[in-house]
Amino acid sequence: MADCGCLPRVAGGIEQAAEYVDEEEFKCDLNLTTNIRLVNVDNILYSLGSSGKYQITKYFFYYLTMMSASYHALVIAFIGQQNPQKCAAPPDLPVNQTDDVFGKCSILSQNETNVTSCIYGYQYDHPPDMSIVSEFDLVCDQAALSDLSQTLLNLGMAVGSSTLTLASDKYGRKPVCVLSHLGCLATGIGAAFAPNYAVFMVMRFVNGIVQQGTVLTAVTYAIEIFPKEKRRYCGFYGLLMWSVCVMSIAPIAYLTRMYSWRIVYLALTSASLYSLIQYWITDESIRWLVANNRFEETVRLVKKAARMNGVNVNEPLKLIYQKELLPIDSEKPTDKLLAVTLDTGEDEKNQKKALEAGVVETQVVHVEKYTLLDIFKSRRLAITLFIIWFMWFTNSLTYYGIFLTSSSLAGNIYLNFFLNALVEVPSAFIYWFTIDSIGRKKTAMLFHGIAAFGLIGATILRMYDDNDAASISATVFSLIGKLGISGSFNVIFIYTPEVFPTNIRNISFGTASTAARIGGMLAPFSSLLAANLPWAPGAIFGACCLIVTITILYLPETMGKELPQTMEDLNKLYDKKQGHA
Repeated sequence: MADCGCLPRVAGGIEQAAEYVDEEEFKCDLNLTTNIRLVNVDNILYSLGSSGKYQITKYFFYYLTMMSASYHALVIAFIGQQNPQKCAAPPDLPVNQTDDVFGKCSILSQNETNVTSCIYGYQYDHPPDMSIVSEFDLVCDQAALSDLSQTLLNLGMAVGSSTLTLASDKYGRKPVCVLSHLGCLATGIGAAFAPNYAVFMVMRFVNGIVQQGTVLTAVTYAIEIFPKEKRRYCGFYGLLMWSVCVMSIAPIAYLTRMYSWRIVYLALTSASLYSLIQYWITDESIRWLVANNRFEETVRLVKKAARMNGVNVNEPLKLIYQKELLPIDSEKPTDKLLAVTLDTGEDEKNQKKALEAGVVETQVVHVEKYTLLDIFKSRRLAITLFIIWFMWFTNSLTYYGIFLTSSSLAGNIYLNFFLNALVEVPSAFIYWFTIDSIGRKKTAMLFHGIAAFGLIGATILRMYDDNDAASISATVFSLIGKLGISGSFNVIFIYTPEVFPTNIRNISFGTASTAARIGGMLAPFSSLLAANLPWAPGAIFGACCLIVTITILYLPETMGKELPQTMEDLNKLYDKKQGHA
Protein backbone atom coordinates (compact mmCIF):
# COMPACT_ATOMS: atom_id res chain seq x y z
CA MET A 1 0.00 0.00 0.00
CA ALA A 2 1.42 3.37 -1.02
CA ASP A 3 2.52 5.69 1.73
CA CYS A 4 1.75 9.41 1.92
CA GLY A 5 5.17 10.43 3.11
CA CYS A 6 4.27 14.01 3.95
CA LEU A 7 1.90 12.99 6.74
CA PRO A 8 3.37 12.74 10.24
CA ARG A 9 3.71 9.20 11.59
CA VAL A 10 2.50 9.90 15.10
CA ALA A 11 0.81 7.27 17.23
CA GLY A 12 -0.99 9.75 19.46
CA GLY A 13 -3.91 10.39 17.12
CA ILE A 14 -5.20 13.66 15.76
CA GLU A 15 -4.42 15.92 18.72
CA GLN A 16 -0.76 14.97 18.68
CA ALA A 17 -0.50 14.83 14.89
CA ALA A 18 -1.93 18.30 14.47
CA GLU A 19 1.01 19.75 16.38
CA TYR A 20 3.38 18.66 13.63
CA VAL A 21 1.34 18.94 10.48
CA ASP A 22 1.89 21.95 8.19
CA GLU A 23 -0.11 23.03 5.18
CA GLU A 24 2.78 22.25 2.83
CA GLU A 25 3.16 18.81 4.39
CA PHE A 26 -0.55 18.26 4.27
CA LYS A 27 -0.99 18.85 0.55
CA CYS A 28 1.15 15.79 -0.30
CA ASP A 29 1.58 14.61 -3.85
CA LEU A 30 -2.03 13.47 -4.09
CA ASN A 31 -3.31 16.98 -4.78
CA LEU A 32 -6.57 16.08 -3.07
CA THR A 33 -9.28 18.74 -2.99
CA THR A 34 -9.87 19.63 0.63
CA ASN A 35 -13.30 20.69 1.78
CA ILE A 36 -13.13 22.79 4.94
CA ARG A 37 -16.82 23.65 4.93
CA LEU A 38 -17.16 21.18 7.76
CA VAL A 39 -15.07 23.40 10.02
CA ASN A 40 -16.93 25.49 12.59
CA VAL A 41 -15.62 28.97 11.82
CA ASP A 42 -16.69 30.40 15.17
CA ASN A 43 -14.50 27.79 16.90
CA ILE A 44 -11.52 28.96 14.82
CA LEU A 45 -12.23 32.57 15.78
CA TYR A 46 -12.54 31.58 19.45
CA SER A 47 -9.20 29.79 19.30
CA LEU A 48 -7.63 32.92 17.80
CA GLY A 49 -9.09 35.11 20.53
CA SER A 50 -12.58 36.24 19.64
CA SER A 51 -11.76 39.95 19.82
CA GLY A 52 -8.01 39.98 19.55
CA LYS A 53 -5.67 42.53 18.01
CA TYR A 54 -6.07 41.02 14.56
CA GLN A 55 -9.87 41.21 14.52
CA ILE A 56 -10.02 44.73 15.97
CA THR A 57 -7.37 46.03 13.58
CA LYS A 58 -8.96 44.56 10.45
CA TYR A 59 -12.39 45.67 11.61
CA PHE A 60 -11.14 49.24 11.96
CA PHE A 61 -9.38 49.22 8.58
CA TYR A 62 -12.55 48.07 6.83
CA TYR A 63 -14.80 50.49 8.72
CA LEU A 64 -12.60 53.44 7.74
CA THR A 65 -14.48 53.27 4.45
CA MET A 66 -17.55 54.57 6.35
CA MET A 67 -16.02 58.04 6.23
CA SER A 68 -15.85 57.96 2.46
CA ALA A 69 -19.34 56.46 2.14
CA SER A 70 -21.00 59.04 4.41
CA TYR A 71 -19.22 61.96 2.73
CA HIS A 72 -20.33 60.96 -0.75
CA ALA A 73 -23.88 60.21 0.37
CA LEU A 74 -24.53 63.49 2.22
CA VAL A 75 -22.27 66.05 0.56
CA ILE A 76 -25.29 67.28 -1.45
CA ALA A 77 -26.60 69.03 1.68
CA PHE A 78 -23.84 71.62 1.26
CA ILE A 79 -22.91 71.65 -2.42
CA GLY A 80 -26.60 71.79 -3.31
CA GLN A 81 -27.52 74.76 -1.12
CA GLN A 82 -30.05 77.26 -2.42
CA ASN A 83 -28.60 80.58 -3.55
CA PRO A 84 -31.31 83.29 -3.58
CA GLN A 85 -31.64 84.78 -7.04
CA LYS A 86 -33.60 87.07 -9.33
CA CYS A 87 -33.60 87.72 -13.04
CA ALA A 88 -30.49 89.56 -14.24
CA ALA A 89 -30.74 92.88 -16.06
CA PRO A 90 -29.37 93.33 -19.58
CA PRO A 91 -25.57 93.40 -19.45
CA ASP A 92 -25.40 96.96 -20.79
CA LEU A 93 -28.18 98.31 -18.57
CA PRO A 94 -27.93 98.26 -14.76
CA VAL A 95 -31.07 97.07 -13.03
CA ASN A 96 -31.53 100.37 -11.19
CA GLN A 97 -31.84 102.22 -14.52
CA THR A 98 -34.93 100.41 -15.79
CA ASP A 99 -38.55 100.45 -14.79
CA ASP A 100 -38.92 96.71 -15.41
CA VAL A 101 -39.50 94.51 -12.38
CA PHE A 102 -37.00 91.69 -12.13
CA GLY A 103 -38.53 88.84 -10.17
CA LYS A 104 -37.12 85.45 -9.19
CA CYS A 105 -38.14 83.73 -12.38
CA SER A 106 -39.66 86.39 -14.66
CA ILE A 107 -39.35 89.98 -15.85
CA LEU A 108 -42.42 92.19 -15.69
CA SER A 109 -42.39 95.09 -18.13
CA GLN A 110 -43.13 98.62 -16.98
CA ASN A 111 -46.67 98.54 -18.37
CA GLU A 112 -47.25 95.34 -16.34
CA THR A 113 -48.67 93.56 -19.34
CA ASN A 114 -45.68 91.67 -20.68
CA VAL A 115 -44.06 88.90 -18.66
CA THR A 116 -40.95 87.20 -19.94
CA SER A 117 -38.56 84.64 -18.53
CA CYS A 118 -35.08 85.51 -17.29
CA ILE A 119 -33.65 85.95 -20.77
CA TYR A 120 -30.48 87.57 -19.43
CA GLY A 121 -29.74 84.88 -16.90
CA TYR A 122 -29.84 85.17 -13.12
CA GLN A 123 -28.32 87.40 -10.52
CA TYR A 124 -27.45 85.54 -7.30
CA ASP A 125 -27.02 86.92 -3.79
CA HIS A 126 -23.83 84.95 -3.35
CA PRO A 127 -21.09 83.92 -5.83
CA PRO A 128 -22.60 81.44 -8.32
CA ASP A 129 -19.94 78.81 -7.62
CA MET A 130 -21.10 78.44 -4.00
CA SER A 131 -23.32 75.49 -5.07
CA ILE A 132 -24.31 73.41 -8.06
CA VAL A 133 -27.72 75.11 -7.97
CA SER A 134 -26.36 78.53 -8.91
CA GLU A 135 -23.43 77.40 -11.06
CA PHE A 136 -25.65 75.27 -13.29
CA ASP A 137 -28.73 77.55 -12.95
CA LEU A 138 -30.92 74.84 -11.39
CA VAL A 139 -33.69 77.29 -10.52
CA CYS A 140 -37.19 78.17 -11.68
CA ASP A 141 -38.28 75.70 -14.38
CA GLN A 142 -35.00 73.77 -13.85
CA ALA A 143 -35.37 73.58 -10.06
CA ALA A 144 -36.45 69.94 -10.12
CA LEU A 145 -33.03 69.02 -11.49
CA SER A 146 -31.34 70.12 -8.27
CA ASP A 147 -32.62 66.97 -6.54
CA LEU A 148 -32.11 64.71 -9.54
CA SER A 149 -28.44 64.11 -8.79
CA GLN A 150 -29.35 62.74 -5.35
CA THR A 151 -32.04 60.55 -6.93
CA LEU A 152 -29.48 59.23 -9.41
CA LEU A 153 -27.06 58.60 -6.56
CA ASN A 154 -29.69 56.42 -4.88
CA LEU A 155 -30.44 54.71 -8.18
CA GLY A 156 -26.75 53.94 -8.51
CA MET A 157 -26.77 52.58 -4.96
CA ALA A 158 -29.62 50.26 -5.95
CA VAL A 159 -27.58 48.98 -8.89
CA GLY A 160 -24.43 48.60 -6.83
CA SER A 161 -26.12 46.87 -3.92
CA SER A 162 -27.58 44.22 -6.23
CA THR A 163 -24.50 43.65 -8.42
CA LEU A 164 -21.28 44.34 -6.53
CA THR A 165 -22.52 42.38 -3.52
CA LEU A 166 -23.01 39.42 -5.84
CA ALA A 167 -19.44 39.90 -7.02
CA SER A 168 -18.36 40.01 -3.37
CA ASP A 169 -19.98 36.63 -2.70
CA LYS A 170 -18.24 35.17 -5.76
CA TYR A 171 -14.81 36.83 -5.77
CA GLY A 172 -14.36 37.77 -2.13
CA ARG A 173 -14.90 40.72 0.19
CA LYS A 174 -11.47 42.32 -0.17
CA PRO A 175 -11.12 42.79 -3.97
CA VAL A 176 -14.64 44.17 -4.36
CA CYS A 177 -14.27 46.54 -1.40
CA VAL A 178 -10.91 47.90 -2.57
CA LEU A 179 -11.91 48.32 -6.22
CA SER A 180 -15.21 49.95 -5.25
CA HIS A 181 -13.42 52.35 -2.93
CA LEU A 182 -11.04 53.32 -5.71
CA GLY A 183 -14.14 53.95 -7.81
CA CYS A 184 -15.45 56.32 -5.11
CA LEU A 185 -12.22 58.30 -5.33
CA ALA A 186 -12.32 58.49 -9.13
CA THR A 187 -15.99 59.46 -9.39
CA GLY A 188 -15.69 61.98 -6.56
CA ILE A 189 -12.87 63.75 -8.38
CA GLY A 190 -14.79 63.47 -11.64
CA ALA A 191 -17.89 65.08 -10.13
CA ALA A 192 -15.85 67.89 -8.56
CA PHE A 193 -14.39 68.80 -11.97
CA ALA A 194 -17.60 68.21 -13.95
CA PRO A 195 -17.83 70.83 -16.73
CA ASN A 196 -21.64 70.68 -16.81
CA TYR A 197 -24.56 69.24 -14.91
CA ALA A 198 -24.98 66.22 -17.20
CA VAL A 199 -21.44 65.02 -16.41
CA PHE A 200 -22.02 65.72 -12.72
CA MET A 201 -25.15 63.52 -12.71
CA VAL A 202 -23.34 60.66 -14.47
CA MET A 203 -20.53 60.83 -11.92
CA ARG A 204 -23.03 60.79 -9.05
CA PHE A 205 -24.82 57.76 -10.51
CA VAL A 206 -21.59 55.79 -10.87
CA ASN A 207 -20.51 56.95 -7.43
CA GLY A 208 -23.70 55.46 -5.98
CA ILE A 209 -22.85 52.10 -7.55
CA VAL A 210 -19.32 51.86 -6.15
CA GLN A 211 -20.31 53.39 -2.82
CA GLN A 212 -22.52 50.40 -2.13
CA GLY A 213 -19.79 48.00 -3.18
CA THR A 214 -17.60 49.67 -0.58
CA VAL A 215 -19.88 50.00 2.43
CA LEU A 216 -21.92 46.78 2.18
CA THR A 217 -18.84 44.63 1.66
CA ALA A 218 -17.12 46.34 4.59
CA VAL A 219 -20.12 45.71 6.85
CA THR A 220 -20.30 42.05 5.78
CA TYR A 221 -16.60 41.58 6.53
CA ALA A 222 -16.96 43.26 9.91
CA ILE A 223 -19.74 40.85 10.86
CA GLU A 224 -17.87 37.80 9.61
CA ILE A 225 -14.62 38.54 11.46
CA PHE A 226 -16.24 38.10 14.89
CA PRO A 227 -17.93 35.04 16.45
CA LYS A 228 -21.58 35.28 17.47
CA GLU A 229 -21.05 36.69 21.00
CA LYS A 230 -18.94 39.60 19.72
CA ARG A 231 -21.03 40.80 16.78
CA ARG A 232 -22.61 43.61 18.78
CA TYR A 233 -19.23 45.36 18.53
CA CYS A 234 -19.92 45.73 14.80
CA GLY A 235 -23.17 47.58 15.35
CA PHE A 236 -22.08 49.72 18.28
CA TYR A 237 -18.78 50.97 16.92
CA GLY A 238 -20.18 51.03 13.40
CA LEU A 239 -22.98 53.41 14.39
CA LEU A 240 -20.63 55.57 16.44
CA MET A 241 -18.19 55.75 13.54
CA TRP A 242 -20.99 56.58 11.09
CA SER A 243 -22.31 59.31 13.41
CA VAL A 244 -18.85 60.82 13.90
CA CYS A 245 -18.23 60.74 10.14
CA VAL A 246 -21.56 62.46 9.43
CA MET A 247 -20.93 65.06 12.13
CA SER A 248 -17.48 65.79 10.67
CA ILE A 249 -19.04 66.79 7.34
CA ALA A 250 -20.39 70.00 8.89
CA PRO A 251 -17.05 71.44 10.14
CA ILE A 252 -15.26 70.48 6.91
CA ALA A 253 -17.97 72.19 4.86
CA TYR A 254 -17.88 75.19 7.20
CA LEU A 255 -14.10 75.61 6.91
CA THR A 256 -14.29 75.50 3.11
CA ARG A 257 -17.47 77.58 2.79
CA MET A 258 -15.61 80.58 1.35
CA TYR A 259 -14.47 78.51 -1.62
CA SER A 260 -16.48 77.01 -4.47
CA TRP A 261 -18.58 73.88 -4.10
CA ARG A 262 -15.88 72.05 -6.06
CA ILE A 263 -13.36 72.65 -3.28
CA VAL A 264 -15.89 71.47 -0.70
CA TYR A 265 -16.47 68.29 -2.71
CA LEU A 266 -12.74 67.67 -3.19
CA ALA A 267 -12.10 68.18 0.53
CA LEU A 268 -14.70 65.53 1.40
CA THR A 269 -13.61 63.22 -1.44
CA SER A 270 -10.05 63.27 -0.05
CA ALA A 271 -11.22 60.71 2.54
CA SER A 272 -11.26 58.19 -0.33
CA LEU A 273 -7.49 58.54 -0.75
CA TYR A 274 -7.35 55.76 1.82
CA SER A 275 -8.29 53.39 -1.01
CA LEU A 276 -4.77 53.78 -2.45
CA ILE A 277 -3.26 51.82 0.45
CA GLN A 278 -6.28 49.74 1.48
CA TYR A 279 -5.22 46.63 -0.46
CA TRP A 280 -2.05 46.19 1.60
CA ILE A 281 -3.60 46.66 5.04
CA THR A 282 -6.82 44.61 4.74
CA ASP A 283 -7.35 40.86 4.49
CA GLU A 284 -9.96 38.55 3.03
CA SER A 285 -12.73 37.24 5.28
CA ILE A 286 -11.73 33.95 6.89
CA ARG A 287 -15.38 32.90 6.92
CA TRP A 288 -15.67 33.53 3.17
CA LEU A 289 -12.47 31.56 2.52
CA VAL A 290 -13.83 28.62 4.51
CA ALA A 291 -17.20 28.73 2.75
CA ASN A 292 -15.42 28.68 -0.61
CA ASN A 293 -12.87 25.98 0.25
CA ARG A 294 -9.82 28.24 -0.08
CA PHE A 295 -7.70 26.02 2.13
CA GLU A 296 -4.22 27.47 1.69
CA GLU A 297 -5.38 31.08 2.10
CA THR A 298 -7.36 30.12 5.20
CA VAL A 299 -4.32 28.59 6.83
CA ARG A 300 -2.15 31.57 5.91
CA LEU A 301 -4.58 34.08 7.46
CA VAL A 302 -5.12 31.92 10.53
CA LYS A 303 -1.37 31.84 11.11
CA LYS A 304 -1.16 35.60 10.61
CA ALA A 305 -4.02 36.20 13.05
CA ALA A 306 -2.47 33.86 15.62
CA ARG A 307 0.83 35.76 15.48
CA MET A 308 -0.89 39.14 15.89
CA ASN A 309 -3.07 37.89 18.74
CA GLY A 310 -0.20 36.10 20.47
CA VAL A 311 -1.90 32.70 20.60
CA ASN A 312 -0.61 29.20 19.89
CA VAL A 313 -1.13 28.64 16.17
CA ASN A 314 -1.55 24.88 16.73
CA GLU A 315 -4.97 25.34 18.31
CA PRO A 316 -6.76 26.93 15.31
CA LEU A 317 -4.82 24.75 12.86
CA LYS A 318 -5.94 21.68 14.75
CA LEU A 319 -9.57 22.66 14.13
CA ILE A 320 -8.87 22.82 10.40
CA TYR A 321 -6.76 19.67 10.02
CA GLN A 322 -8.87 17.49 12.28
CA LYS A 323 -11.35 17.12 9.46
CA GLU A 324 -8.70 15.48 7.33
CA LEU A 325 -6.75 13.29 9.81
CA LEU A 326 -7.96 10.19 11.61
CA PRO A 327 -6.37 8.64 14.70
CA ILE A 328 -3.85 5.91 13.92
CA ASP A 329 -5.06 2.40 14.61
CA SER A 330 -2.35 0.78 16.73
CA GLU A 331 -3.10 -2.60 15.16
CA LYS A 332 -2.79 -1.21 11.65
CA PRO A 333 0.45 0.72 11.19
CA THR A 334 -0.73 2.38 7.98
CA ASP A 335 -1.68 6.06 8.36
CA LYS A 336 -5.26 6.94 7.42
CA LEU A 337 -6.35 10.03 5.54
CA LEU A 338 -9.99 11.02 5.39
CA ALA A 339 -10.22 12.39 1.85
CA VAL A 340 -12.98 14.95 1.74
CA THR A 341 -13.56 15.92 -1.88
CA LEU A 342 -15.80 18.38 -3.60
CA ASP A 343 -18.90 17.40 -5.52
CA THR A 344 -17.47 18.51 -8.87
CA GLY A 345 -16.52 16.89 -12.15
CA GLU A 346 -13.17 15.84 -10.67
CA ASP A 347 -14.65 13.74 -7.87
CA GLU A 348 -14.08 10.39 -9.54
CA LYS A 349 -10.51 11.27 -10.44
CA ASN A 350 -9.75 12.49 -6.90
CA GLN A 351 -11.33 9.42 -5.32
CA LYS A 352 -9.41 7.14 -7.66
CA LYS A 353 -6.13 8.85 -6.73
CA ALA A 354 -6.99 8.54 -3.06
CA LEU A 355 -7.75 4.84 -3.29
CA GLU A 356 -4.66 4.13 -5.38
CA ALA A 357 -2.55 6.00 -2.82
CA GLY A 358 -3.87 3.87 -0.01
CA VAL A 359 -6.36 6.24 1.49
CA VAL A 360 -8.75 3.79 3.09
CA GLU A 361 -11.65 6.10 3.86
CA THR A 362 -13.26 8.57 1.46
CA GLN A 363 -16.17 10.89 2.10
CA VAL A 364 -17.84 12.91 -0.64
CA VAL A 365 -19.36 16.18 0.51
CA HIS A 366 -21.94 17.82 -1.74
CA VAL A 367 -21.17 21.52 -1.84
CA GLU A 368 -24.34 23.55 -2.18
CA LYS A 369 -24.12 26.59 -4.43
CA TYR A 370 -27.12 28.82 -3.85
CA THR A 371 -28.73 31.61 -5.78
CA LEU A 372 -31.26 34.10 -4.54
CA LEU A 373 -33.97 32.10 -6.32
CA ASP A 374 -33.40 29.23 -3.88
CA ILE A 375 -34.95 31.37 -1.15
CA PHE A 376 -38.23 31.55 -3.07
CA LYS A 377 -38.46 27.76 -3.11
CA SER A 378 -39.44 27.98 0.54
CA ARG A 379 -42.54 29.97 1.49
CA ARG A 380 -41.10 30.63 4.93
CA LEU A 381 -37.82 32.02 3.64
CA ALA A 382 -39.54 34.04 0.91
CA ILE A 383 -41.71 35.78 3.52
CA THR A 384 -38.56 36.47 5.53
CA LEU A 385 -36.94 38.13 2.53
CA PHE A 386 -40.01 40.30 1.84
CA ILE A 387 -40.11 41.44 5.47
CA ILE A 388 -36.41 42.28 5.33
CA TRP A 389 -36.96 44.26 2.12
CA PHE A 390 -39.83 46.26 3.61
CA MET A 391 -37.81 46.88 6.74
CA TRP A 392 -34.92 48.35 4.73
CA PHE A 393 -37.30 50.38 2.54
CA THR A 394 -38.95 51.88 5.62
CA ASN A 395 -35.69 52.68 7.36
CA SER A 396 -34.18 54.46 4.36
CA LEU A 397 -37.38 56.34 3.52
CA THR A 398 -37.76 57.51 7.12
CA TYR A 399 -34.08 58.20 7.89
CA TYR A 400 -33.37 60.30 4.82
CA GLY A 401 -36.83 61.86 4.84
CA ILE A 402 -36.23 63.19 8.36
CA PHE A 403 -32.61 64.08 7.59
CA LEU A 404 -33.31 66.10 4.46
CA THR A 405 -36.17 67.93 6.14
CA SER A 406 -34.21 68.83 9.28
CA SER A 407 -31.18 70.01 7.30
CA SER A 408 -33.38 72.58 5.53
CA LEU A 409 -34.68 74.15 8.75
CA ALA A 410 -34.26 77.87 9.33
CA GLY A 411 -31.05 78.89 11.03
CA ASN A 412 -27.43 77.91 10.60
CA ILE A 413 -27.29 75.02 8.16
CA TYR A 414 -23.96 73.79 9.56
CA LEU A 415 -25.23 73.68 13.14
CA ASN A 416 -28.51 72.04 12.11
CA PHE A 417 -26.64 69.36 10.20
CA PHE A 418 -24.28 68.71 13.09
CA LEU A 419 -27.09 68.39 15.67
CA ASN A 420 -29.04 66.14 13.34
CA ALA A 421 -26.10 63.73 13.28
CA LEU A 422 -25.41 64.11 17.02
CA VAL A 423 -28.86 62.78 17.95
CA GLU A 424 -27.81 59.38 16.53
CA VAL A 425 -25.18 58.84 19.23
CA PRO A 426 -27.60 57.91 22.07
CA SER A 427 -29.11 55.20 19.88
CA ALA A 428 -25.69 53.51 19.73
CA PHE A 429 -25.62 53.12 23.52
CA ILE A 430 -29.21 51.83 23.62
CA TYR A 431 -28.16 49.33 20.97
CA TRP A 432 -25.10 48.28 23.01
CA PHE A 433 -27.13 47.39 26.08
CA THR A 434 -29.97 45.62 24.27
CA ILE A 435 -28.64 43.75 21.21
CA ASP A 436 -27.10 40.90 23.24
CA SER A 437 -29.40 41.05 26.24
CA ILE A 438 -32.90 41.03 24.75
CA GLY A 439 -31.90 39.87 21.26
CA ARG A 440 -32.00 41.13 17.70
CA LYS A 441 -35.76 40.85 17.23
CA LYS A 442 -36.75 42.71 20.38
CA THR A 443 -34.11 45.39 19.80
CA ALA A 444 -35.36 45.96 16.26
CA MET A 445 -38.93 46.11 17.53
CA LEU A 446 -37.91 48.53 20.28
CA PHE A 447 -36.25 50.99 17.89
CA HIS A 448 -39.00 50.82 15.28
CA GLY A 449 -41.57 51.27 18.05
CA ILE A 450 -39.72 54.38 19.31
CA ALA A 451 -39.59 55.74 15.77
CA ALA A 452 -43.31 55.13 15.23
CA PHE A 453 -44.14 56.75 18.57
CA GLY A 454 -42.04 59.83 17.89
CA LEU A 455 -43.17 60.37 14.31
CA ILE A 456 -46.86 59.79 14.92
CA GLY A 457 -46.68 62.03 17.99
CA ALA A 458 -45.02 64.79 15.96
CA THR A 459 -47.67 64.41 13.26
CA ILE A 460 -50.51 64.87 15.75
CA LEU A 461 -48.84 67.91 17.31
CA ARG A 462 -48.31 69.53 13.92
CA MET A 463 -52.07 69.56 13.46
CA TYR A 464 -52.12 72.08 16.32
CA ASP A 465 -49.10 74.03 15.16
CA ASP A 466 -50.64 77.40 16.02
CA ASN A 467 -48.59 77.92 19.19
CA ASP A 468 -44.95 77.72 20.22
CA ALA A 469 -45.47 74.92 22.73
CA ALA A 470 -46.92 72.59 20.10
CA SER A 471 -44.15 73.48 17.66
CA ILE A 472 -41.39 72.79 20.20
CA SER A 473 -43.06 69.55 21.29
CA ALA A 474 -43.35 68.42 17.66
CA THR A 475 -39.63 69.05 17.20
CA VAL A 476 -38.82 66.99 20.30
CA PHE A 477 -41.00 64.12 19.09
CA SER A 478 -39.32 64.29 15.67
CA LEU A 479 -35.92 63.95 17.34
CA ILE A 480 -37.22 60.92 19.25
CA GLY A 481 -38.30 59.45 15.92
CA LYS A 482 -34.86 60.21 14.47
CA LEU A 483 -33.20 58.45 17.40
CA GLY A 484 -35.39 55.40 16.88
CA ILE A 485 -34.87 55.11 13.14
CA SER A 486 -31.09 55.61 13.50
CA GLY A 487 -30.91 52.76 16.00
CA SER A 488 -33.13 50.49 13.90
CA PHE A 489 -30.96 51.10 10.84
CA ASN A 490 -27.99 49.92 12.86
CA VAL A 491 -29.78 46.77 14.03
CA ILE A 492 -30.82 45.69 10.53
CA PHE A 493 -27.24 46.10 9.28
CA ILE A 494 -26.24 43.43 11.80
CA TYR A 495 -29.41 41.36 11.77
CA THR A 496 -29.86 40.95 7.99
CA PRO A 497 -26.57 39.10 7.27
CA GLU A 498 -27.29 36.76 10.20
CA VAL A 499 -30.39 35.26 8.58
CA PHE A 500 -28.85 34.25 5.23
CA PRO A 501 -26.31 31.50 4.32
CA THR A 502 -22.74 32.52 3.53
CA ASN A 503 -22.80 32.04 -0.24
CA ILE A 504 -25.87 34.25 -0.68
CA ARG A 505 -25.34 36.48 2.35
CA ASN A 506 -23.96 39.46 0.49
CA ILE A 507 -26.39 39.26 -2.44
CA SER A 508 -29.31 39.02 0.01
CA PHE A 509 -27.79 41.93 1.87
CA GLY A 510 -27.50 43.71 -1.46
CA THR A 511 -31.13 43.23 -2.48
CA ALA A 512 -32.20 44.53 0.93
CA SER A 513 -30.06 47.59 0.32
CA THR A 514 -31.68 47.93 -3.10
CA ALA A 515 -35.06 48.14 -1.36
CA ALA A 516 -33.55 50.81 0.88
CA ARG A 517 -32.41 52.77 -2.15
CA ILE A 518 -35.98 52.84 -3.44
CA GLY A 519 -36.96 54.42 -0.15
CA GLY A 520 -34.03 56.81 -0.50
CA MET A 521 -35.20 57.89 -3.95
CA LEU A 522 -38.67 58.64 -2.59
CA ALA A 523 -37.41 60.48 0.50
CA PRO A 524 -36.66 63.83 -1.24
CA PHE A 525 -40.32 64.10 -2.23
CA SER A 526 -41.27 64.31 1.46
CA SER A 527 -40.49 68.02 1.40
CA LEU A 528 -42.84 68.55 -1.54
CA LEU A 529 -45.56 66.55 0.20
CA ALA A 530 -45.06 68.48 3.45
CA ALA A 531 -45.58 71.78 1.61
CA ASN A 532 -49.13 70.69 0.76
CA LEU A 533 -49.93 68.35 3.65
CA PRO A 534 -47.60 69.07 6.59
CA TRP A 535 -48.83 66.06 8.55
CA ALA A 536 -48.52 63.52 5.72
CA PRO A 537 -44.77 62.64 5.75
CA GLY A 538 -44.71 61.93 9.49
CA ALA A 539 -47.91 59.91 9.23
CA ILE A 540 -46.48 57.76 6.41
CA PHE A 541 -43.12 57.28 8.14
CA GLY A 542 -44.77 56.43 11.46
CA ALA A 543 -47.24 53.98 9.91
CA CYS A 544 -44.48 52.14 8.06
CA CYS A 545 -42.40 51.87 11.25
CA LEU A 546 -45.44 50.51 13.10
CA ILE A 547 -46.02 47.84 10.42
CA VAL A 548 -42.34 46.80 10.62
CA THR A 549 -42.60 46.52 14.41
CA ILE A 550 -45.40 43.96 14.00
CA THR A 551 -43.94 41.95 11.09
CA ILE A 552 -40.59 41.44 12.86
CA LEU A 553 -42.40 38.94 15.09
CA TYR A 554 -42.26 36.47 12.18
CA LEU A 555 -38.48 36.54 11.85
CA PRO A 556 -36.11 34.16 13.69
CA GLU A 557 -33.91 35.20 16.59
CA THR A 558 -30.19 35.00 15.74
CA MET A 559 -28.65 36.11 19.03
CA GLY A 560 -25.97 33.66 20.13
CA LYS A 561 -26.21 31.66 16.89
CA GLU A 562 -23.37 31.01 14.46
CA LEU A 563 -23.81 32.58 11.05
CA PRO A 564 -25.61 30.01 8.82
CA GLN A 565 -23.34 28.39 6.25
CA THR A 566 -26.06 26.44 4.41
CA MET A 567 -29.79 26.66 3.75
CA GLU A 568 -30.28 23.87 6.28
CA ASP A 569 -28.58 25.99 8.94
CA LEU A 570 -30.97 28.80 8.10
CA ASN A 571 -34.00 26.58 8.52
CA LYS A 572 -32.71 25.51 11.92
CA LEU A 573 -32.94 29.11 13.05
CA TYR A 574 -36.69 28.75 12.69
CA ASP A 575 -37.12 25.24 13.96
CA LYS A 576 -34.27 23.22 15.38
CA LYS A 577 -36.33 20.04 15.09
CA GLN A 578 -37.11 20.52 11.39
CA GLY A 579 -34.51 20.29 8.68
CA HIS A 580 -36.42 22.11 5.96
CA ALA A 581 -39.16 24.65 5.60
